[in-house]
Amino acid sequence: MNSISVTTLETHTCGEPFRIVINGLPKNIPGITLLEKRNYLQKNYDFIRNSLMREPRGHYDMFGGYLLDPIDKNLNADASIIFFNPDGYTDQCGHGMISVVTTLIEKGWINKSKYKLKPELMEIKLETTVGEILTKACWNGRNVEFVSFENTPVFILYENIKVNTSKGELNGDIVFNGAFNYFTEIDENVLQIKPENASDIMNLGFEVKQIIKNMNNLKIYNKDFPQIKGLHGVDFVNIRNKPDKSNTQMVNQKSCLVLGVKQVDRSPCGSGTAGRTGLLYLKGKHNKDDYFVNESLIGSIFHAKVTETGLKANNLEKDACIVRIEGSANILGSSTWDIDFNDKIGLNGFIVSR
Repeated sequence: MNSISVTTLETHTCGEPFRIVINGLPKNIPGITLLEKRNYLQKNYDFIRNSLMREPRGHYDMFGGYLLDPIDKNLNADASIIFFNPDGYTDQCGHGMISVVTTLIEKGWINKSKYKLKPELMEIKLETTVGEILTKACWNGRNVEFVSFENTPVFILYENIKVNTSKGELNGDIVFNGAFNYFTEIDENVLQIKPENASDIMNLGFEVKQIIKNMNNLKIYNKDFPQIKGLHGVDFVNIRNKPDKSNTQMVNQKSCLVLGVKQVDRSPCGSGTAGRTGLLYLKGKHNKDDYFVNESLIGSIFHAKVTETGLKANNLEKDACIVRIEGSANILGSSTWDIDFNDKIGLNGFIVSR
């Protein structure tokens, strides 16, 4: 066999791409758990991720996932998903879950008994490498208008971490929200979150991440999910004045997550929005009844709300809360990719440094 054919569905969530692999993987992937199957694919078929995420088929800001049948029969999930990007694999991806649920419903891949028309919401369960995620979707008979999901417990790992950068000193917190991100508020006079400043945002995010990575006193890992370790991204926040926190439309902030090496999230970032909402709640700056609205680099919106409090996480050492995220996705089309094993450039793809 000199080549394989891989079929994908192309989607985006609030502007952030998500490429769903629906055909082309081995029929029988060894492993009892989804994490074991991911580890097998990473060890033996990582060229599929590389070829689909990196150039010339993808680009460095690409995201995607392997859509599989449920693995853990005890979870009673509708599907399982393995998340990845050009830099590797992630255990949770908020915008990816919104894209996957939208796709499952609009393509008719969900049991017919689960379809409900608005204002009723459909309940869809996804299996991930950090467990089951319950999602709800608003289906109007033709399109999914929005999807919401409850994030894994959010907790603060480190508070008030000061970083000296080329833009001056920044102060922020390292929060777990499915991955570990550093959240920092930055004055618009220093750096405004807008598309014209994407290069500055990207470079500063990379700078901050490298500085934190070299802080030997910070041990960044999750005791509940040992495979999750290290800093995933840096989230820059421009604060907005929102006098009425119960308002579901008025924006609380404009933000941009720089992740991986130098990836810039076009969406408000699902797990990042959960992390920021949970962070503010855990610091006493946000009430459970408040609505949180996060605007992205390009102006798209995610809504969030704290739904469960009084929890413990990280081996019961940290206070935690659950946050619900709501956003929308669109299907763009489908693609069939021929991966030629003799194509030394296209097989594993490439990344142009920036």
